[in-house]
Parts: sequence; C-alpha cells; structure tokens
Amino acid sequence: MAREVASMDVRLLAAVSDDWPDGFNVSRFCRQQGISRKTFYKWRKRFAEGGLAALEPRPTVPGSFPRRMGLEVGDEIVRLRKELADFGVDNGPESIRYRLAQGEGAVPSVATIWRVLVRRGLITPQPQKRPHTSWRRFEAANPNELWQIDATDWVLADGQEVEIVNIVDDHSRLAVASRAVASTTTQAAWETFHQAGQNWGLPTGCLSDNGLAFSGRLRGVEVEFEANLRRVGIRPITSRPYHPQTCGKVERFQQTLKKWLRARAPFHTLAEVQAALDLFCAYYNHQRPHRGIGRLTPYLRWNGSPRATTNREPLPSPQRKTRVTVNQVGIAEMRRWAIGLGVEYAGLTAQVIVDGTHAAVYIEDKLIRTLQLDPTRRYQASGRKPGGPRRRSHP
Repeated sequence: MAREVASMDVRLLAAVSDDWPDGFNVSRFCRQQGISRKTFYKWRKRFAEGGLAALEPRPTVPGSFPRRMGLEVGDEIVRLRKELADFGVDNGPESIRYRLAQGEGAVPSVATIWRVLVRRGLITPQPQKRPHTSWRRFEAANPNELWQIDATDWVLADGQEVEIVNIVDDHSRLAVASRAVASTTTQAAWETFHQAGQNWGLPTGCLSDNGLAFSGRLRGVEVEFEANLRRVGIRPITSRPYHPQTCGKVERFQQTLKKWLRARAPFHTLAEVQAALDLFCAYYNHQRPHRGIGRLTPYLRWNGSPRATTNREPLPSPQRKTRVTVNQVGIAEMRRWAIGLGVEYAGLTAQVIVDGTHAAVYIEDKLIRTLQLDPTRRYQASGRKPGGPRRRSHP
C-alpha cells in the first residue's frame, strides 16, 4: 500500500509540474524520483485529458486474446498424449503436433503444446538434461552406406532371458532387421545380417560395438561375423569402448522398440516376440514419422536417394603384430592363440604376425615358423616331424 501511495504522489507531482515556479528542471526531477522523462510526460498528458482519475494505475493485461487456444484444443492434446502412450510410441510435443496436423483447423506450436502439458502436470521439466543442440551428430550420406548393428535383452513371461538383434540404416533410420534369438552369438548376428541383406541389399560398411558377437578387435582376433563381412566386401567398423553414442541410432531405435514391446507384453515364446517385432518394424518404417530425418518415415528417406553399393570384392584380412615372450615350455601365448615353437626358444622375444588365419613367427628378425591357424583350437602344435629337436610336451 505504501508503495502505491508513493507512486501516486510522484504521478501527481509530475502532473501539476506546470504550476511550479520557474526553474523547474524535468531531468533532475526524473532522476530524483527514479522515472524516465517519457513516463513523466505520459502522466502529464493523462492528467490533462482525464484529471486525477486518469493517474490511477491501469491494468497491463490485454482486454482480449484473439489467438488464445481454446480449452477443447488443450483437451485434445491431453487425449493424444494418452493415446500415443497406450500405443507404445513417443508421445512428446512434436509427436502430438504431428498428429494434430493430420486433422483440420489451426495447429499450435510445439512450445505451446509443451506448456499445456506442463500446466496439466503431464511433464516434469528436467533442466539438468543435456540440450539436444549440444550433441555432435553424424550421418551417412546415402542409404546402405552404413548399417548399425546391436543387440538388446528381453525377458519372457516365465522369466527366461532372450535377446533381440537389431540393424538400422544410418542414413534413413530404416529398421532393416529385428530378430529375436535365444542368445546373440556371432553366427546369429551373421544370419540376421544376411537376411537383411537379401531384403534390402548389402551396405558398404557395418558399425557395431565391441561385443564379441560382432567384433574381436579388442581381443586381438577376428570373429566369424567380421570375417563374413570382409568376404563380401563390407568394411567392419567398431566403436571405441565405453562410448555408446557412436552407435546412437540403433541404441535409440532399441529404446523406441522396447517401449512398444512393453505396451504389448507379456510374451511367452520367441515366436510371439518375433511377431511383435515384425509388426513394429512395419509401423516404424512406413507409418511413424522420424524426428531425426525431418519428420519423414524411414522408408521414404531410404527410397528417396540412390543407394550405396559394394563391389562384393573380398577385403584383405587384418594383419596383427604381437610381441610376446616364449614361455618355459616353448610356446608363444597370445589372447587367442598359443603357438608351439620349441623349448630352445624359451625366454626369447617373438614377434607373431597374424594375417587372417595365417601366422608367421620371427625371433631376432629371423623367420622361425609359418603356419595355417586352426580356428577350432587355441593351441597350435609345433608340427615337428618325429626325430626333430626334443621338447617338452604341451601341458
């Protein structure tokens, strides 16, 4: 109340300033009262036009809101959010706006929809989350230039754990494969990839994490999945350890997939899971607009550009060099292989060069042994003929 009275006194003083003696300084008066010259003359004009009543504070809220959204639109926003949630798909402001745009009438902005959801208690703001604008994104230039592969777990109604192998096209986000398996072995990964290649054509590269089903790079070996990729001219690529963002597109796909599955669970068999996966992929590829590709469906994006192709020429096998100390029984042991050399080399440093399934062993820059590796066994016997230098048998 005291503040309003003081404010009224200042307005009155400004209004009657014409009656003050000569020498009244408007600028000094405004500085003393903490007001601008524009405000000073505004009050004088009001007093001249309407007297003392015109100096009363006026409301700043507009008298009308011609663009105000009606309650029925807010109710429709809430209804669509629940409908999308029950369907098991994304139900954020952008998804809701897309659905509203399919109907008739004005469509509110994404920000307006977000405010409606906040006012009705359907969104809890999370300012601590990293903003999308800070993400560093990459995308393949053409369809089938790069596929991303990963696996995620799922639990059946009886508690049995199974897995789902997923493959997504990096450029278009097209789900080229989603297959339920008992366990993600390197053979299961290749079978899924092979089936996807028959349906959509082969890519030029395949990106995966360092799971042993997809890559043996960290263990110094080449798994069957990588070898099969090389044989058909596809470059295997692995992300760096503990950095799932590199495979972010397939990771995000799996998040959307699990949301869909949870809305339809429980499933009792792998066949039931697979039926749900097939239904989801049809919806995801052909009906669901994707935010990351300008609200197009993945199939439209995949079919809208020329596809990258591979020449099907086998790629060279990776060459790995390892320096190890030959143990006391004459064996050069590595992570994947144990190669017999002979006890006469015990304690010496050997350089082992593995090129696919072929190995060469050097000691002091001299070639000691070459061999064709047997992928079914870790220990590779020395292969010496009877009567050769005696050595202790492998334990």
